[in-house]
Amino acid sequence: MSKFIKTAAITVAAGAMAAATPASAAIFEYTMNNGDVLTIDTQAQTGTWTGSRIDVSFGGTELGDFLGGATPNFSSLLTTMTGTRTIRGVDYTPTRTNGTRYHDWMIKGYGDGRINLWSWWGDPVIAGDYVRTIGSYRVVDVPAPGVVGLLALALAALGFGRRRRRKLAA
Repeated sequence: MSKFIKTAAITVAAGAMAAATPASAAIFEYTMNNGDVLTIDTQAQTGTWTGSRIDVSFGGTELGDFLGGATPNFSSLLTTMTGTRTIRGVDYTPTRTNGTRYHDWMIKGYGDGRINLWSWWGDPVIAGDYVRTIGSYRVVDVPAPGVVGLLALALAALGFGRRRRRKLAA
């Protein structure tokens, strides 16, 4: 195989890896004023909310569009939600129905630092939405789109350098 074809194949592979790395993927972690931790993973489109009175996991395709920020303003319908919320020492699971009324699970940021995990809890329903205020936030992981491609190109360059040194030594 000619050197040109090898170089072209490596370049195409590096470009494909760079394109496959999501540009907006991030994991946002919010610590609420009461010590709860809300984590939203935009790439996996999942989240968790854990604390002394809540331990919930959820998912929804709209979470991929979440942009983060200190006071996020967003609304995402959730397709899944499992876990518990403790009310007066008793654990309750999320439900969509309250008698004959039905509503979707949702997580909503109001743009003023409050985030609401929208559900009814228990069967029969014992409580409604879970609203808390953000104390702090951080971005846990932001993969840069070109990092994987640059790594592949660097490895290719090392390989070509090694090959060149072998030819000069021979």
